[in-house]
Amino acid sequence: MPDFFPETNYPGMFASHEWVDAWQNAWSDCIDITALQRHTDPENCRDGFYTYELKKLACIKLITLFSAGISTPVSPSLRSEYFNLDKKHAALLLQSALRFQWDQFYIPDLILDSDEYRELCRVAYKENIKPIVRDQSISYAVQLKHNEFADYLKRLGSNTRLKLFNKRKKLFLLGDIRIENLWPDIDAFIDVLNLFHQQRWGRPCYSGRNRVQITYFLKQIALVGGKPDLSIIYCNDEAISAVLDLSYRGRIYNIQSGYREKFQDGISLGTLHFGFQLEKAFASAADYYDFMAGHGKHSDYKKSLATHSTTLVSLMVVRSRWLQGLYAANDLLSRIKNQHKP
Repeated sequence: MPDFFPETNYPGMFASHEWVDAWQNAWSDCIDITALQRHTDPENCRDGFYTYELKKLACIKLITLFSAGISTPVSPSLRSEYFNLDKKHAALLLQSALRFQWDQFYIPDLILDSDEYRELCRVAYKENIKPIVRDQSISYAVQLKHNEFADYLKRLGSNTRLKLFNKRKKLFLLGDIRIENLWPDIDAFIDVLNLFHQQRWGRPCYSGRNRVQITYFLKQIALVGGKPDLSIIYCNDEAISAVLDLSYRGRIYNIQSGYREKFQDGISLGTLHFGFQLEKAFASAADYYDFMAGHGKHSDYKKSLATHSTTLVSLMVVRSRWLQGLYAANDLLSRIKNQHKP
């Protein structure tokens, strides 16, 4: 884990007060969640606690606790991909949570090979509550430090290198090409990004509460040293691709991207734009360009571009004895089912 997310990058943008404050600004009044304790501690961004209830069985309410700043099924905010915190606050998190009434405590996207994951599990077992891994995903990044863009390109597969870099010549033959950082015009950038996402996915990227959240976050993180890059590629003054990056504490996060569908045969606009962003990142003082978790619509492009990866796990820390039994029974049934698959 230190090789993937070094101490100099900690705690990361998702564990910043600015991220949690932006979430609270956009989501804390959601009628489907209950605020037990708002985030206010200037030394600990994980001091905010909320709950939601779901009926899993007839007349049985299941209370799920979660920390301010993360997405849940009833409050689908922007994904907080790294639940980073130091060892001290990892222990404090569960001890603080136990003051409230809940059946399970949802902690998503912990780096599996991390001190906080191990400490959370240790404290959970000490308190006689059970940590259960519910989901896993892979997060991808490109190491920038002690590396050169030219050397990085050489190590890519030939097809990936073609899409990322070599097709630039073809792009520049299509017209007047320029790349511009629209910062601080967040609204103009989001309008472009939403248009591309509407074309590709049938829905905007940022709308409603999530537009409020990302706008507030970018404004606030810029005040404490974060550097938003609202990158747009224009062809003959028409926007054809958008990438939202943020440089923060020695790490560049690729937060979102989109591009014009069916722009030109033989050009992968999204990948080509990443090539420009990566070249710029290699010229910076950052340690990593972080693609984070997730897949493309048709291919696992992050895997082909990355030099490093790590496993993220989502924990459900289960306090209720009856719920522990249900999880155990469900896991047993899943194993039996898998054993009988052809």
